[in-house]
Amino acid sequence: MASQNKGKAKKVFGIIGVVLFFLSYLPFVPLIEVGIHGVQSGLFGGPYIYGFDAIANCFLWLCVVPIYPICILYQLIFGIAYIRKHKVLKIVTIAVVASLVTAILATGIYYEVKKKELIDADRELIIEYLSDKYGEEVTSDITITLTNYDDRQYRVTSPVLPEDGYFYVYTSEDDDFYDDLFKTYMRWDETFEEDFEAYINEQYDMPDNMSLQSVPDSVYFGDFTYGDDHDELFESAQYRVTGIEVDEGELTDEDVLEILNGVWEEQIPKLSDVMGEDYLCLYIKENGEHAFYITIYPDSAAADISIYTGRGYQVLTQLNGARIELS
Repeated sequence: MASQNKGKAKKVFGIIGVVLFFLSYLPFVPLIEVGIHGVQSGLFGGPYIYGFDAIANCFLWLCVVPIYPICILYQLIFGIAYIRKHKVLKIVTIAVVASLVTAILATGIYYEVKKKELIDADRELIIEYLSDKYGEEVTSDITITLTNYDDRQYRVTSPVLPEDGYFYVYTSEDDDFYDDLFKTYMRWDETFEEDFEAYINEQYDMPDNMSLQSVPDSVYFGDFTYGDDHDELFESAQYRVTGIEVDEGELTDEDVLEILNGVWEEQIPKLSDVMGEDYLCLYIKENGEHAFYITIYPDSAAADISIYTGRGYQVLTQLNGARIELS
């Protein structure tokens, strides 16, 4: 009787074990789903990724949790201890595993094919866009990698960046392209902005105590490659002048107004074509420290004057908050 009960218990244990064994494959089904419909690349967001990228991402997180390690460990232990001894169960297991692997691989391959089709369709358009904007040499040794399928975002390498450098080309809603090549280049070339500012000041023949503040927006690289003298890029640069800094000694209200009127009459006319906004900022220093901040509005021939806080000018000047009409 005890032997009979032991046999029944073993049979029940075997049935439960087999059910759990095959149920342990269910957590792998979402790998097919994310391969087709994508998954966000980060745990708390990020762009959607697809195919093998999504499968690997999902697999990694479900290993961290850790669902997959538990399932695989159980499959190995129970498979060796029980499944391999039963021919039918072994055949069914092989069929289940083969089906899952085939479906997962097919999902990844399908996306890779779609990705290649998209890259092939956009590659020549991207090269044409970059060549027109920056010069043909920019695309002479180029690699283009799709990083965001939904938004058609590409990671691109170019000779104007170091070997390990890259920039991004983005696709707008109307299927035009835009990029961050020049901004990326300036992050690598740490002295570009400083040297360019010196070049601009020389071009406009600024007085010794004045300096322009500029924002370079783009350049025509031509046959420039990373490591060449960046001075050759200055002449083709597109830029905006956003401010003028003036360094003086002790200041009176009359001195501030004289500086303002001098900039209005002499500097503003020369800068009208390169001022990027509807206003220009004038920063006046007293003995090397910022004292007055003036916003000049060329269209309305007016300026607003403010003082830098903590300077003690609240008592000494009547100009704080004043609106000055410029002739």
